[in-house]
Parts: sequence; structure tokens; C-alpha cells
Amino acid sequence: MRVVGLLVLLSCSAVARAEAPPAALGCLAGHYGLRSVYERNAWHLELPSGARVPYDDGAAKTFAQMLDAPDVQDTLALHYEPGQLTPVMNVDFDPGRVRVERLFAEVYGRREDLVTVKWFGQSVRVHKRVLVPLQQVEASLQPALTQTPALWKYVRPLGGGYNARRIAGTARTSAHAYGIAIDLNVRFANYWQWDKPPGRRWRNQLPEVIVDAFEAAGFIWGGRWYHYDTMHFEYRPELLDPACHLTN
Repeated sequence: MRVVGLLVLLSCSAVARAEAPPAALGCLAGHYGLRSVYERNAWHLELPSGARVPYDDGAAKTFAQMLDAPDVQDTLALHYEPGQLTPVMNVDFDPGRVRVERLFAEVYGRREDLVTVKWFGQSVRVHKRVLVPLQQVEASLQPALTQTPALWKYVRPLGGGYNARRIAGTARTSAHAYGIAIDLNVRFANYWQWDKPPGRRWRNQLPEVIVDAFEAAGFIWGGRWYHYDTMHFEYRPELLDPACHLTN
């Protein structure tokens, strides 16, 4: 009887584990309105089409391999940390650059979901899910811009919003193609492939007050990447949610 009882207990424990997805997966699924599904002894993220992306495909990958063929866990592997602006010195520390393209294509890929909005008097095209967060950034920044007019040069003119294109030099889709990214004034931006002399020496001109406002609304900043892109902000609320951080 004790053996039978133990087997029942172990069986119940296995079922309980199957019913509770990894915390990071459940967190990410919640941000995108998706489901975590247990199938063939592994957890998956179910997309709107019914397609399932593995949470952990079991493969050991370099950073380049994660960029090209990520599972869901890979997208959360590098913790994005808001706060004080500091140089990024760790090679390939680019939290947020790893994306499951099918996830973004299904959640953000409908052209009819794009809207043209006014942001500090400028027209910019974005996905409708980014509209409210972008308005939050505007409301948050308005007092600072009023108090310090010199800050206007960073937000006007905009570098762009929606743009159906690939990431330069790659076959990967840009976040701009989903309408979830916005670039500020290119004149006061630093980009790792533009800066001279060439190299990876982190550079930035953007004030922290602007970065803070975007991050508070769910946007990550390309200036927190080793391959820096300081004009770039991208709506990725899961990366700013500590509940989505990997714990192992």
C-alpha cells in the first residue's frame, strides 16, 4: 500500500508540474494574451493561429544562433535592467534583440491594426497596441520639455515609426515592421554601425529623463545593447516585468 501511495503521489506531482508552466513563460504569455500549453512532455507558447513555439528546445546556442533560431526562453535569456544609463561593455549583451519572429508576426502583423497618431505634434504610424503607451510617454515627458526646452531636439523630428523592412545586413525582420518601434532624432543618436572610428565603444547622447519615460511605459531602449542603437525604442513590456525573468 505504501508503494501504491508513493506512486500516486509522484503521479500527482507530475500532473501538477504539467499544469503549472514556467513562471517566465506564463508571464510572457499574459503580456501577449496567449496560452501556455503542455505538449509531448514540454511547454509551448500557443500563438493566435494555433501554432506552438517551444519554450525550451533543448539546444545550446551561441548568441548568433539565438538571434537566428530562438525558442521562447532565449528571448528572456538576457535580463533587461532599467535605471541609470551606463556603458554596455559585455560582448553581445543585447537584451531584447532576440525575438521569435512568428510571435510578433501573428500578434502585430495585420496592416489594418496600424494607426497614424500625433506625438508631440508629429505624425507617426504605429500598431494600435502601442498607442496608449506612446501617449503615456508624451504625458510623462511634457513637464520636462516645458522646464528644459533644450530637450526638444531629441524628440523632434522623429526618425520614424512603422517601416516594413529587414534589419540592416540580416534576413531578420525589424521591430519597425510590426509597428512597435519608434526612432527619435537621428541627429542626436549613436548607432554601432555608424559611429567612427568603427568598433564597439558604447556611445550615447540621449538624456536619462527620456529613457526613463519610455521604459516606464513598457519600451526597451537600444542604448542598453552592446550593439547600441540609441535612437531606438521598442515596445516589449515583458522584458521590463521582473516576473518574466528567468530564475534558472
